[in-house]
Amino acid sequence: MSGKGPIGVAFIGLGWWGEVLAEAALASKEVRVTGGFARTPASREAFVKKYGGRNFGSLDEMLQDPETEAVVIVSANSVHREHAVAAARAGKHIHLEKPMALSIKDAKAIDAACREAGVRLHIGQNFRRWPMFRKAKEVVERGTLGLLSLVVTSFSSNHGLTAGPQSMRWNPAENPGGPLYSYTIHIGDILEYLFGEIAEVSAAIAKVGGPCPTDDAAAAVLRFRSGLIGTIAGSYIAPFNFLYSIHGTEANLSLSTEAMPRLLRSVDKIGRVEAETLDVGCSFVEGRGQANREQFTDFARSIREGRDPEVTGIHGIRALAIMRSILRSHAERRTVSVEETLDHD
Repeated sequence: MSGKGPIGVAFIGLGWWGEVLAEAALASKEVRVTGGFARTPASREAFVKKYGGRNFGSLDEMLQDPETEAVVIVSANSVHREHAVAAARAGKHIHLEKPMALSIKDAKAIDAACREAGVRLHIGQNFRRWPMFRKAKEVVERGTLGLLSLVVTSFSSNHGLTAGPQSMRWNPAENPGGPLYSYTIHIGDILEYLFGEIAEVSAAIAKVGGPCPTDDAAAAVLRFRSGLIGTIAGSYIAPFNFLYSIHGTEANLSLSTEAMPRLLRSVDKIGRVEAETLDVGCSFVEGRGQANREQFTDFARSIREGRDPEVTGIHGIRALAIMRSILRSHAERRTVSVEETLDHD
């Protein structure tokens, strides 16, 4: 275990997002890069030239490196279990990008391997760390909104138009449900972070004509254990955007890519409202970068302090179970409980 110095971390999967995470890890000042592994030699060479460390020719070579205390896994979804279990058995702490795996069975195997090996597992579901969602958490827990009845969410990106055939994002086996594993999984995690566990979903998924072989859109109605009702929706063929609207008896809270969070309160019986803007201290883009850095601060400190990070394997399994329930609900044309998915996927 490290003392107070930076944690030695190596990267598995060195594409665009691997580089984004390497930048964030170094910016946290809690991590030093010990190297990288990918199947393509040119990718390894470019990565270590930019971020330092060793050009590992194999996964085994990386996992045997005594300077590497932890790994960041940004590989294809289908090999997350293989890479994570191998890393855990080698005694390496793990930051694993979402989705945790392609099935609940594989996700549970990863979590079990980490627990058995006594290593920390951190899942890269970092949207909950965005300042606007931290602010939403404060507002909800303070009771400012009153009794909650409805939450409406949507997220869109244009990966189904732009990623291209070479991308994992265009592979239905690696990325089932179009937006589900790419972005909507983050919404599932945020919703449970804010409102507690989702009990069941009723969903539909569509292929409306985009060039990507995966689905183009998905939507679901959610019932929370608390009784709250919600909706979750995503498009894979629209400009990047998200919208969240939380409805309570005393006020509504709106969050989006367009502006700071806003509280809306009724002022009379004919429907007029007053709006209050909640300053979160930074722009959307700055907040996203801050969240990326924060997750590595938390990960490194959890290793030093011998504690779980904020986002554990349990959170990763539940977020995946929500997406798997959406897929099952669409395929079987019925309401699906998250517990059913957790037990039988």
